Amino acid sequence: MFLVGSLFFASRRFAILGALLTILCASLHQYRVQQLNTQRATISGGVWMSFRAKILETPDTHQQSWQCEAAIEESTPAFGTGKTILISGLEKPPRLGEIIEAKGYWEPITGSRNEGEFDRAAHMIRHGIVAECMLREWRATQPPTAFWRATTAARDAFQRSITQGLDPQSDEVKVILAMVMGRQPVSRDPVLDPFRHTGTLHLFSVSGQHVNLVAIILWLVLQFCRVPRRYAILLLIPAIFGYAWLTGASPPSVRAAWMAAVFLSAFLLQRRADLMQALAAVAIIGLLLDSNLLFLAGVQLSYGIVAVISIGLSLCQKSVEKLAWNDSYLPRELYTPWQIRVGESWQKLLQSLVISTSACIGSAPLTIRYFSMFTPVSIITNLALTPLVACLLGLALFSAGISIVSNPLAIVSNRINGWVARSCIDCSALFSKIPGGHAMMSHHTPKRDSIRIYDLPRGGGAALVQCRHADVLLDCGNTRAFRSIVLPSLQHFGSQPDTLLMSHPEAAHMGGGTPAMQHLPLRQIISPVPSARTPSFRTLQKTAACQQIPLYCLENAARLRQTSDVLWEILQTPEPQDLREIADNRCAIYLLHFHDYRILFLNDAGAVSVSTLLAQQPNLRCDVIVTGRHSLHPHTIHDLLHHTHPEAVIASHADFPNTERIPSHWTAECEVKGATLFHQGRTGMVSLILQKDNSLQIRGFLDGNILDIHPSE
Repeated sequence: MFLVGSLFFASRRFAILGALLTILCASLHQYRVQQLNTQRATISGGVWMSFRAKILETPDTHQQSWQCEAAIEESTPAFGTGKTILISGLEKPPRLGEIIEAKGYWEPITGSRNEGEFDRAAHMIRHGIVAECMLREWRATQPPTAFWRATTAARDAFQRSITQGLDPQSDEVKVILAMVMGRQPVSRDPVLDPFRHTGTLHLFSVSGQHVNLVAIILWLVLQFCRVPRRYAILLLIPAIFGYAWLTGASPPSVRAAWMAAVFLSAFLLQRRADLMQALAAVAIIGLLLDSNLLFLAGVQLSYGIVAVISIGLSLCQKSVEKLAWNDSYLPRELYTPWQIRVGESWQKLLQSLVISTSACIGSAPLTIRYFSMFTPVSIITNLALTPLVACLLGLALFSAGISIVSNPLAIVSNRINGWVARSCIDCSALFSKIPGGHAMMSHHTPKRDSIRIYDLPRGGGAALVQCRHADVLLDCGNTRAFRSIVLPSLQHFGSQPDTLLMSHPEAAHMGGGTPAMQHLPLRQIISPVPSARTPSFRTLQKTAACQQIPLYCLENAARLRQTSDVLWEILQTPEPQDLREIADNRCAIYLLHFHDYRILFLNDAGAVSVSTLLAQQPNLRCDVIVTGRHSLHPHTIHDLLHHTHPEAVIASHADFPNTERIPSHWTAECEVKGATLFHQGRTGMVSLILQKDNSLQIRGFLDGNILDIHPSE
């Protein structure tokens, strides 16, 4: 795109320069990709390695485990120095800048197994991380240098100074740490939801806006101290880099610091400062150093928004001047100080409105593409939140500075800042409730009715039946699987199920019901049993009662109509009084009438339940069987194939525990009976999509295996 723009809008010499830079960046990118693929191929099957590495970041701790990035200095077998890997371990983590000797199992970072799930492997590869390693043993061989020790001490002291006197677990502290230091809460923390819905989640990472606000705050302080402009800029540039360093030197903050430095340097050289030139210079140098930046969503958003803001300001400059407050009958030289301040404030408000509108318009295509969300309310939310964020940053910097001489005064400042952080939360929550302020929009929304059978870890289960007028979610996995796999996939497909249908009261299938009620517009939950002993089921009941979502219990032979062409039939329900039975023995079996097809959902039903079903319904026929694994007594496939004559069998699989593995003879038995087995250990998610000719296409996500079936006569 840069080359095309150069050819059309630039002079010949700049077009040639643009072409040369484009060819250079493309060549470097191709070389790096080939090198990375070669390195990944050497560990494709996993390999034990002894290595020495340098810790590049403060380890991220979770209960008794930790994880961080490390740069390889030496390894056996040889892998190459300077490469970055992701290491993890248990108990005490290493320190930032420490050099360790370790032994562990290297393997490629696993990618997504479900469509719409966050592709962790692609994300890590874009950041230059080639492998991950669980350490078996490690020891420190060289302590951090004085620079790294000072870095760790300064960051810890800065964090303590801006949070002392506040509850460490409070939402206010989460917001302060996120907005000041970029320490984000977990991805599905409820405090994030109003910011996500108002399109202001970018405030939770230290990026260009934060660096600019810090620069403005410091500039005002220097002006108040009457520091000459030239010396103020000389002090401001290192201060900006110092802030980026204190907050962890994240790539967005470092890029923003460099861009601000380039922009401010124009004043030192007595040249006209140009935002687009500063953006172009930093972008070109960044791409030459790491061409993967071009493919990162954060980089596209930050650079794209800055570019659109710059264009928007230049296009609207004359309009803003026309709308500026003025008195037609009074020369400007006769304005009172109050009139001057009012006029300047009105003009700044108009400019802020242009900036906010430009940012919303510029980010819309990317937020729809990456997050399946459009947030027009962000135009006014940004106007309201920006002063609050500036105040929060100013108070945090004041607390950090004053804590050196007076901790009590710093605590008072932090408590005021806690109120500001609460105001940010309340403000975003208020704007998030505006009707039409945000909407789920996805270009991946299927045009025809479809079914998605999720591949969840360790025997979990979930299935989405997405129709034009109503969506139903059968099971939702456990809490972690719902938040990291199911919910992102639902957003990817633009789906908002209003009914949660459960198969049995087991945490791996319905443990995510509580967060599902927080994130989905559920109007009903349907359970196969009225009560159960499992903690996850009881939590689900309490949460549903608190949110006034009705929870119904299934009955045998009952029917649930989803649309005119989609109907759920309950073939078998467990005895409601068997509270002492294990969860897998209290499993319901469903028959889904999906247009002209019959899809049998066995869920985790065991051998006894399946045998009882076949005895009660000897003439049962279906086109597709979807089955999980009973934890103790899994059913065999032979009798099912003989009685139901399906064309496809979709079976969940997990390597651990062993009871979740599909028996090796299932493939052969399915072939004998003329059925195709979709082994989810190999296929990942399986999609069933209705086609224009009324056929049903079954497709595996990982292997691309496709089967087209037609209605049985």
